[in-house]
Amino acid sequence: MKKKVLAFAALASVSGVAMAQSSVTAFGIVDLAARSLKGDDTLKLLNNEGRAASRLGFRGVEDLGGGMKASFWIEHGLNADDGSFGGNFWQRRATVSLSGGFGEVRLGRHKYSNRLVLDDFDPFSTSGMADVSRVFTSLGLIAAPSARNFSGTFINRGNNQIGYHLPAMGGVYGSVDLNAGEGVNADKAITGRLGYKSGPMHFAVGYGQHGATGKLKNMIIGGSYDIGGVLLMGSYTENKRGSAKQKVATLAAVATMGSHKFTGSYAKAGGLATAKADLLAVGYDYSLSKRTSVYGTLARTNNKEATRFTLNGAKEAALLSANGRDSSGYEFGIRHNF
Repeated sequence: MKKKVLAFAALASVSGVAMAQSSVTAFGIVDLAARSLKGDDTLKLLNNEGRAASRLGFRGVEDLGGGMKASFWIEHGLNADDGSFGGNFWQRRATVSLSGGFGEVRLGRHKYSNRLVLDDFDPFSTSGMADVSRVFTSLGLIAAPSARNFSGTFINRGNNQIGYHLPAMGGVYGSVDLNAGEGVNADKAITGRLGYKSGPMHFAVGYGQHGATGKLKNMIIGGSYDIGGVLLMGSYTENKRGSAKQKVATLAAVATMGSHKFTGSYAKAGGLATAKADLLAVGYDYSLSKRTSVYGTLARTNNKEATRFTLNGAKEAALLSANGRDSSGYEFGIRHNF
């Protein structure tokens, strides 16, 4: 009996060491905003994405020794207003990785590398009414929510992805992704980014080709500089498919003073009659704690020529009765991270 007890204690000890080298974390965001939108009519709704998309996820890492680690990340979108979810269950991310001194090899569904550049240099992190991608277009590669391009439709995440991320190299970072497509034209892609972030300065460039035929080619450059609590940022993007081309330039500033954050942004889209507009937005955030904040946003799209961009996608499409009409709105929300 004594030998059995000692053997069990030894096994428990080994198991404890193994568990200490592994970790699994549950995380998420619940973000809801009361939003009012105005076009030719008015729409009021409770929306899931004011500052960030609501989500639930799990991630884990195992130390393999010798500086190598294995990890996974699964994450799905959550519609907190009604408890539902849209699309595939783990549509936000579903990856498994090996990492070490060589960098990281990542397999699965994840954001395209060039899209990450856009996210980094939009002060609203491409979320909510003021999301700069509201005035972007895929030039027909990805279907819009209606026959007209009522809302900006732009590259975001890729299926069946093989990715490589550079190891830590001072302030230099970068990644490249390959997507096989598996018979879906829009899913085939090769994208990459290269950036430098150190102290107050951040700069990055991204490039991608999407689609097996009729390729969408995207080039984006972004930069930011922190001047004593005021972050200045901007970006320039070109989307090209065949003879069609869209250009989008953005400028923004974020001022942080203790628990208060003030944001202002301006984006100008041009080069194509169906994707030509200005997007102006201001926002205010107040941090109640490290995890919880309240916020408000004012935004407006000034559409030109044959454009019908909106601040809330397909739900707002009916508010605009004709091309060239403007869309405006305001919202107040709560965001909680866990």
